[in-house]
Amino acid sequence: MRTSKAICGLLLFIGCVLSPWSQAGVVAGISVSDLTNPYFVTMVRSLRDELQTTFGDDVRLLVRSSAYNHPRQVRQLEEFVAEKVDLIFLVASDEYKIGPAVKNIVSQGTPIFAIDVRASGATATITTDNMQAGEIACEGLASGLKTQGNILIINGPQVSSVIERVEGCKLALKQYPHLVVISDSLNGTASIEGGLESMAYALQAYSQIDGVFAINDRTALGAEQAIVQANANTLIMSVDGSPAARDALIQKRKSWLGTATQFPDAMSKEAVKIAAHWLESQDDVDVDVDEMRTEVLIPTKLMTPNNAQSFTAW
Repeated sequence: MRTSKAICGLLLFIGCVLSPWSQAGVVAGISVSDLTNPYFVTMVRSLRDELQTTFGDDVRLLVRSSAYNHPRQVRQLEEFVAEKVDLIFLVASDEYKIGPAVKNIVSQGTPIFAIDVRASGATATITTDNMQAGEIACEGLASGLKTQGNILIINGPQVSSVIERVEGCKLALKQYPHLVVISDSLNGTASIEGGLESMAYALQAYSQIDGVFAINDRTALGAEQAIVQANANTLIMSVDGSPAARDALIQKRKSWLGTATQFPDAMSKEAVKIAAHWLESQDDVDVDVDEMRTEVLIPTKLMTPNNAQSFTAW
């Protein structure tokens, strides 16, 4: 392990702490998609706490946000290598485009653990079971619509998590011949503003929209604003389980049917557990690193107005 003094991270809320891991401090980097999204803020906080629990207090965590910009994320990974990090955690801006950079860094001995989104060539992958999330969300949407009506899918950035949620949703809806997907091409950019803009456009473009599947809660919250403004009778199902969506469900706001809940704490804990095992294995000359590659899928649960109180907010 590299020896280094604890240096505070880039963001004040991440903090830094001092640790006895083989008498040296572990240095880690994490690049996420969007630090304006509470989901990723929770993920980073959980990762920091789990690193401290696992390795002790002398942990240095560098935090970057790619804003879904691929060249920017490549530069961030290169910066982590220049900082001589021991571990990199990555929420990829693009599963395949990031592959060459990931493979190059991993080949030089620095492991990269893909979390939330797959990254080609990563040492390990830990994500929500996004196919299952899309399936249970759209099963719930079908039930809420009594298996008939027009459905709008508000898509998002084409990362693996979003692609798989939409695939899972469509798979669930195929069972119901009287449910029609009128569009899946609108990109709500995974944001409130994007959800509002996409929904406002769709309400003008289509005469009847009975249900919406939004790829995350921020998109859904924006869509809700447009639905309220148009006084439309449209039901929403989403993915995330964010505090804002939980509040909407507890308040039984008119449009909200539910959200397939993600568990960023569980994802971070699993990622650090796998990373720690990887570090320990480096002392074993008989270990085949390629054979250690693994993928962990964390299942989701459907949050509805009937059970939202029982879920713990991020």
